[in-house]
Amino acid sequence: MSRPQHSKAGRLRLAPVAIALGAVVTLTGCAAGKQAETADETATVYGDNVSTQNMYVRDATLAYPEGEPVYPAGSTAPVQAVLINQKPQQDRLLSVSSPYANSTEIGEPTVIPGGTRLYVGRETATTGQPDTQTQFAQNGPVQKKRVEIRLVGFTQPIRPGVTIPVTFTFAQAGSVTAQVPIGPSPEPRPEQGSPDTAEQIQEPGQGSGQGHGG
Repeated sequence: MSRPQHSKAGRLRLAPVAIALGAVVTLTGCAAGKQAETADETATVYGDNVSTQNMYVRDATLAYPEGEPVYPAGSTAPVQAVLINQKPQQDRLLSVSSPYANSTEIGEPTVIPGGTRLYVGRETATTGQPDTQTQFAQNGPVQKKRVEIRLVGFTQPIRPGVTIPVTFTFAQAGSVTAQVPIGPSPEPRPEQGSPDTAEQIQEPGQGSGQGHGG
């Protein structure tokens, strides 16, 4: 059963993201005081990577919206990420919040045993790819544990090309904030240089992000 969590909405400025032109168009975000991880031409990681006290949040994104490529104000978005506990002791995810969402719903499980991973969100074409760091038990690979997390009631429209701050709070490791973009569309990408690609590049708010060195 999901348990709702409320967060106070704030008037924070959405950070523009840099657009890397290679084999694909890749979205990255820059947060204050840290350098964002930028995917190269062959990488399949789109989200933000942050860590605190040997707890790692990897590839944090919002699921691509169904229908129109925007989350309207008041809508709900699933969160996608991988939570990696590098400590020998177990930890627990206590809360997830964003100033752009009125509340959050977190399912189960939330306990992350030492040396294991907890996958956030449903398995998709992008999240279900082979993991080169999958842990193995004596009798084979460890089954992936998944939890569903949703940001509920956006205070304004959220579109591809911007990031929003999302804070993950753990019982032992404390809190860490990721700058979270909307993840890749499940639809095939247009070829580089096509009209569709050019239209994406010219979307409002994206031009100012080009050349951003975060």
